[in-house]
Amino acid sequence: MLEILVPGSLTSTCLVGVVAGLIVYWALQKWKYKYPPGPPGLPLIGNALQIDQSRLHEQAFEWSKKYGPAITVGVGPIPFVFVNTIDTAMEVLVKRSTDFAGRMLTHSLDTFTYGGKDIAFSSYGPTWKLQRRIASKALRHYMQGDALQNRVHDAVETAFVEIDHISRVFDPAEYINYIVGNILTGLCFGGKYSFKDKEVNYMLEKKDFLAESLGIGTWEDFIPGLKYLYKTNAFKVVEGFVRDVHDGYITNKLREAKRTFEKDNVRHFTDTLILARTEAVEEEGAATLKSLTDEHLVQTISDIFFAGIDTSRFTLKAAILHMVAFPDIQDKVQDELDRVVGKDRLPGIIDRPNLSYTEAVLHECMRLGTVAPLGAQHKTICDTEVAGYRIPKGTTVAINHWALHHDPDAWEEVDRFIPERYLDSKGKLGPKPNNWLPFSAGKRVCLGEFVAKPELHLIFACLMQRYKWKMVSGKCPDLTQVGGINGLDYKPYKVVVEKRI
Repeated sequence: MLEILVPGSLTSTCLVGVVAGLIVYWALQKWKYKYPPGPPGLPLIGNALQIDQSRLHEQAFEWSKKYGPAITVGVGPIPFVFVNTIDTAMEVLVKRSTDFAGRMLTHSLDTFTYGGKDIAFSSYGPTWKLQRRIASKALRHYMQGDALQNRVHDAVETAFVEIDHISRVFDPAEYINYIVGNILTGLCFGGKYSFKDKEVNYMLEKKDFLAESLGIGTWEDFIPGLKYLYKTNAFKVVEGFVRDVHDGYITNKLREAKRTFEKDNVRHFTDTLILARTEAVEEEGAATLKSLTDEHLVQTISDIFFAGIDTSRFTLKAAILHMVAFPDIQDKVQDELDRVVGKDRLPGIIDRPNLSYTEAVLHECMRLGTVAPLGAQHKTICDTEVAGYRIPKGTTVAINHWALHHDPDAWEEVDRFIPERYLDSKGKLGPKPNNWLPFSAGKRVCLGEFVAKPELHLIFACLMQRYKWKMVSGKCPDLTQVGGINGLDYKPYKVVVEKRI
């Protein structure tokens, strides 16, 4: 047969063999894997022309109703798998958590994280496990005693002085941003900060400019080799952020903390991180220093600071907006605060178990106002399955948290704000609903969850105890979210306040 096709030519015979082999290999690979179905796309660009960055989470949920709980969407030539139901999410996050424990490290993320030396986006492996263990130990150490409570009280009392003198309508975002920025800056580096402190505002402004510039990512993330030929403005913003914030601000803070560090006088999270690394070196040997360099510590500090910024301030803005939208619910929160705490002192961490309704309100804000609709994308570290489909190693998988929080099959009256859905028959906080997953789950669960929850509760309780929040006369609260893949927020709004204490 081959003699007829390529008579007398060994080279031609080899060429035919190679081509045939490649065709067979391609066919076997295609048969070996079976991605979940999804909306039809175009060659090379996939579904790029169909994707709306501002509502991709909603689009994925709508597509899932036709194609199934897990769907495949082509972002350019790259297949992304979106998971839209709690059962499939638990398969990814818990049942097969190791299989899906990787992260998609794009060119912009690679630059942002010093080549994957952070916790949020680094590859799953021994170094990541050690780094996360050290960071968790440092956070637990910091949370001992009254450190967090004192930080919150200092921040809210400074903001109260400013708000007390406001006699007009105002946007509460500036004051919420200050409170959260003050707490996180103090948590990470210590110190006291006045209202409109330049250091606090610097970090917030850098973070906001980065988020506004990136969108779904940079062109360098989707076109291999582009960054070596041409750098887009968005990619230059990433490089500028790394230069100014990671190489500059945080690195300088770490150097100063190391220079003045005293083992018996731990002042802030950076100190506890240095202490935890020191103890790990003593226990496990000097090789630990190679796995946990100063660059790793800089990235860990960045994770704690910036992961907490948007979750906290966007949730608090949502909470106040819902309180002015539903004054009867605000009354219930304040009745509970008056009964449990009174008006002669600020709420404390110790009050949290007895302020269940207040916490339920925050839970409902985090559900309806999902801050990170698609979370941080996962990547398979081996061939595996999802929803019965076989997918290869290196597949990017996104959990659609927005879909979980807006699934009408999981939530009664899904679009209504109902804090009572989180309470038991005695009015206490009940078991967490399965579909409530703002901090994710499994091996990649949010590192700062156990700090964020008490922090948010305490800030919100303090704000509700001191002021009655009201919408501007004649205005209706707009509960429509804006933003997109990098985070959802509410449009700016203005309120008036009436001092209660």
